This record gives sequence, C-alpha cells and structure tokens, in this order.
Amino acid sequence: MNIDKIRKNAISEIKEKVKKYPGPSGYLNPCNKERLEDMKRLMFISGNEFTSWMQKNGIMKSVTEINREELKKALENAGCKTRKEYKDKCAQKAGFKNHAKLRREYVREWRYKTGKCLPKEFNEDCSAWFGEFTENLMIHRYPGAKKMPYGNRGFDYLWNGVKIDNKGGCLQYVEYRSPYAEFRIGFNNVADVFTLSGWDNRESLTPLFALEFKKDDLVRYGNGGDFAPKVEFWKRESIGITYTPEGLKQFEDYQTDIDWLKELCGKDEDTKRNKDE
Repeated sequence: MNIDKIRKNAISEIKEKVKKYPGPSGYLNPCNKERLEDMKRLMFISGNEFTSWMQKNGIMKSVTEINREELKKALENAGCKTRKEYKDKCAQKAGFKNHAKLRREYVREWRYKTGKCLPKEFNEDCSAWFGEFTENLMIHRYPGAKKMPYGNRGFDYLWNGVKIDNKGGCLQYVEYRSPYAEFRIGFNNVADVFTLSGWDNRESLTPLFALEFKKDDLVRYGNGGDFAPKVEFWKRESIGITYTPEGLKQFEDYQTDIDWLKELCGKDEDTKRNKDE
C-alpha cells in the first residue's frame, strides 16, 4: 500500500468536504466526524499530524498565515504601515505615549494584582513587600523558628533543623478559568518543607487557604487533575492551586488550618496596608 499516493489522491476530495461543511463545527473542527474518519483512513496518527498535512497541501490555512492576514487587514483599517506604528497608535488612544509605556503599565498592574510586587509609590522595596508580609505571618505556624535574612538561598525559616520555604500568592483571574494562585518552586532542592498560602487580593489581604508539602511528597504534575502524573514536589518550576472546592480537594491531604491565620490578620492591624499613609 502506497499511503503517500492515497493521501495525494485524497487532497481534492478533502478540499470539497471543507467547502461542503464550513463553519466552527464543520470539517476543520478537530471533533468533526468526517474529519476523524478521514484521519483514520489516511493513517495519520494524530490530529496535529493531519492538520499539518492539510496546511502543507493548501487544504487549510496555517495559524501563521491567518494571523498575518488579520494583521494586514488591521494595519490597512488603521492607516498604518508597520506593526509598531499600529501598536503605538492603539496605545495613544488609551492615553499612553506609545505601546512600550502601555506594556510597562500593564505588567506593573498585573504584578501588583497577583501579589508579586507593590507599586513603588507605596513602598520603595516593592519587589519584596508581599513575600515579607506572608513570611512574618506564616512563621507563627512554627513556634521558635528562626527567620533567615532576606535573599537566603532556598529557604526562609529554620525550625528544629528543618528548612522551610514560604510561598504566598494572590488569586489570579483569567478568562475561561476558575480563580487560582500560582507559586514558583523553581526546582528548589534545598528546602525540606514548602508552605503555600493563598490570598484574595492585595487590598483586603484575606487568607483563603494554606498547604504544606514535604520536598519528597509525590504530587500531581501539570493540570491533568487525577490523571496527571505525580512527581516529587520540588521537581517543578511552579504549581497552580485552583480556588474551587474541586481544586482544593486535590490537595486535601496537604491542607493546613488557617483559623489562627485569619485571627492573626484580624488582630494585627499592622499586617494590613494603610493606604492613607
């Protein structure tokens, strides 16, 4: 059987099917019945391989080609010659000098909302503020723990010989996804224990959950839920915790009580930022 010849002879046939079944649920939809049958008949081992073959043979456009056409149309409608000119024009409509200025402001705002840094006008040491805030609270979970100096490699507390790395994160909101907090682990093989605390936002600073992992705990890797492979906790760049009952249930064996943390935040007004100062 010459599969290359069979595929070549099928090009015209498939082009007609694309015309016959247009639209989002048409032939080009990965779940379309006709497409799945043809993929099997032409002996493609995956949908990506079939898609690449169709793009190569002019049956469907590549993503790059579609994006290029959309950009060309946008430039023409805006009366611009280059992508930079178009981006700067859009930024100016939004009140910024150029796209670079808008991008810096967007990143600054994103870092602030996700708890990664505090705007400079609130604190000159903005990049460290949130980490310092959570460290000063979570250390109370370990009576007698010694807090390590700022920038200590791999861990933040030393408690009865145990090296503990503290991680805090505010909820992030992305379209089509439930609220979640993400914590950078950075393949840290120095710490013995990792404590993760999730917070609502940078304004009210309300604790939502806390988790504690030993470095060698076998924990799911990626977003596959119960079907995701499990690896030692420290062997990952980051971990995302979805703030829903189902998302937290995946880590119920690692959840820790936060009633004491809520009480501590309520009593100690210095743990809240005073915007009037």
